[in-house]
Amino acid sequence: MELPPTIAANAALARQNVTLSVIKHNAEQGQAIAKILDDATRSAPVGHARGTHVNLSV
Repeated sequence: MELPPTIAANAALARQNVTLSVIKHNAEQGQAIAKILDDATRSAPVGHARGTHVNLSV
């Protein structure tokens, strides 16, 4: 049994809308994580000796 073309088209549009919604939600979550990490690195105290010397012999 085949679906009428209008029902099939509406179902395809609904699937596409759900897919786009999931992609948008994932992108927003990624941006939120990036902001959290950016805020954390900006608020961390900066030491004078920390990160200035790299031990290349390791």
